[in-house]
Amino acid sequence: MSEQALSSRPVYSARPTVRIDGRASDKVTQQLGTVRITESEGGMSSLELSLDNSARFDDGRMDLAFEDEALLRFGTTVSVYAGDEDAPREIFRGLVTGMEASFEGASGPELLLLAEDALQRARLARRTKVHVDASLASLARELATRVGMRAVVEGFDAPIGTHVQLNESDLAFLRRLLASRDGDLQVVGEELHVAPRKDVRRGTLEMSLYSQLRRARVVVDLAHQATEVTVAGWNALTGARVTGRGTGTNLGPGAGRQGAQVLRSGVGARAEHLGDLSAMTDAEARALAEAAFDQRARRFVCVEGTAEGNPALRVGTHLSLRGLGRRYDNTYYVVRAHHRYDLTRGYETDFEAECAFLGGP
Repeated sequence: MSEQALSSRPVYSARPTVRIDGRASDKVTQQLGTVRITESEGGMSSLELSLDNSARFDDGRMDLAFEDEALLRFGTTVSVYAGDEDAPREIFRGLVTGMEASFEGASGPELLLLAEDALQRARLARRTKVHVDASLASLARELATRVGMRAVVEGFDAPIGTHVQLNESDLAFLRRLLASRDGDLQVVGEELHVAPRKDVRRGTLEMSLYSQLRRARVVVDLAHQATEVTVAGWNALTGARVTGRGTGTNLGPGAGRQGAQVLRSGVGARAEHLGDLSAMTDAEARALAEAAFDQRARRFVCVEGTAEGNPALRVGTHLSLRGLGRRYDNTYYVVRAHHRYDLTRGYETDFEAECAFLGGP
């Protein structure tokens, strides 16, 4: 696989396309200043969209452009499409939940729209509830139904015992349980996608330094690496001690030396016991230990960089980077993406990605 061109033409327009309540608006397009979209692991994307808020009306007077709320108001659905203007791809869909008005003298009035995706409905209300023998799949489907989305769930059908949702929002509760089982949650349009982290791949890209990859910074750190993670608990029904051990199960894409191997050879073995997690069975303790080990291991090599604006660069993308040297050329998993557009630099994508492997010297 090699780096793929972002357009069939050598020169193309990457000006974002904005749709209001499903329809393109010439007025919004003409007044568009900047676009900033941020998405990260665990779901919930946000949008900041700035507009020139001055306009000349048919009667010749100058006034604020969007003050009548005929087009932009709280609860308006905003969709943003990015990439080649002739074939854009949707990278955000959500509701306007905030506005800012800026008056900075000679620069003219500016309107900043703040929007969040459909999961904003799940983060507002907190509740206290005891969930008995629920599964992560059933909890995800309940959440999707509550916020008017369609659930797309892979795995997680097995019951996970009794869990208390104590003064937590539905989103925070589901995120917490998914993280303990190494699960992923993302919004795709009107769908809520939930799957084991090892099964997530929102496309595959390759980028080369000083081509589509404009800059990169790589950090390799042993501080949080371990050669094993253990979890222990007590089964009150049987009066038996339960234990679990994790040494690496789902480390994600890439190849090379694992953090645990480098730690053992360079510093020495280091085990970590997680005493703040409770487990009722050996299987549950093992699942918790494996998830905790894998999450640490995958953060062994972290890269943050800036690429030519690419709507396919999303959380969950497997990103092959080239031109960084033998130790750092690898396939990374994107954990955060920030799409931004302005009239000075055009369309760029900042990203953070991680890999459990370090290449050869």
